[in-house]
Amino acid sequence: MSDSPEIAGLMYHEVTDDPKTSGFQRPGAVPYTLSRAAFTSHLNAIAGGQLQPELVSELDLTSSNGNGKHRHLLLTFDDGGASAMYVAEELARRGWKAHFFIITGRIGERTFLKPADVRELRGAGHLVGTHSHTHPDIFRSLPRELMTTEWRVSRAILEALLGESCVAASVPGGDISRTVLESAADAGLRYLFTSEPLVRPERIADTWILGRVILKAGVSPATIRHLVAFRGWQRAQLIRRLGGIARALFPPLYARYVRHRTRERSS
Repeated sequence: MSDSPEIAGLMYHEVTDDPKTSGFQRPGAVPYTLSRAAFTSHLNAIAGGQLQPELVSELDLTSSNGNGKHRHLLLTFDDGGASAMYVAEELARRGWKAHFFIITGRIGERTFLKPADVRELRGAGHLVGTHSHTHPDIFRSLPRELMTTEWRVSRAILEALLGESCVAASVPGGDISRTVLESAADAGLRYLFTSEPLVRPERIADTWILGRVILKAGVSPATIRHLVAFRGWQRAQLIRRLGGIARALFPPLYARYVRHRTRERSS
C-alpha cells in the first residue's frame, strides 16, 4: 500500500538494572534487557526528533494524507515483565503513551506484572494487548488452530481483566509466516505487530500487520535518532532477512538453539 503512512515501530522488552527482577529468567532474555540509563538515553534521543510516540488505535492507517510521507512513531514493550511499571513512570514524565503486550499465562508470577499492574497500565492510557497466552518460542511451528487458541485465550483473559475488547497483539518469538498472520485475523485481532523491520503497514482480512525493529542492549542513542527519522530501516531489513534465511535452512539446528536460549534459570 504505497499511499499508507510510514510507521517507525520500536520494540523493547525489559528495562531494569537487575534482570533477576523482571521478565523471563533465561539466557535468551539477556540481550534484550536495557539498563535504566540506556533507556533514558533512548527516550532523550526520541525527544530530540520530530515525532512523538502515538497509539496505533488512534491512527488512520488507510491514508498518508495525500503526501505519501505521513509518519508516525510507536513504542512497544513485549512480554509483560515487572519492569513495565518503571517504563510507564518514565513515559509519564514525558506525557507519552505506548503499547504493552502481555503473556497472560505469566500474569502474577514473581518477575511479571500482577493483575493490578495491567489495569494500572491501561488506566494510564497505554494500549494493552496480547503477546499470546504461553509464548511458544517458535510460534510459526504451531498448527493454525493452536495459534488461534493462543490468541483467543489470551484475549479473553485481558478482556475480563480490563473490561474492554483486546484489539492488538505482538507475535511471540518473532518468526512469522502467512499462517501466523492469518491466525491473528482468525482470532479477531485488529492489529498485529511483528519483528520485521518494515515501515509500511499491510492488511490481511480485517487485521493490520505492523513492523518493528528489535532493540537490544547496546543500541546507541545515535541509532535511535536515525530510526525515528526513518533512516537505517533498509539495513535492518537486510539483517533480519539474512537471519530468516539461516533459520529456514537449518530448522533442527534452530530449534535446538531456541531450546537452549529459552531454558529457564532457577530463581
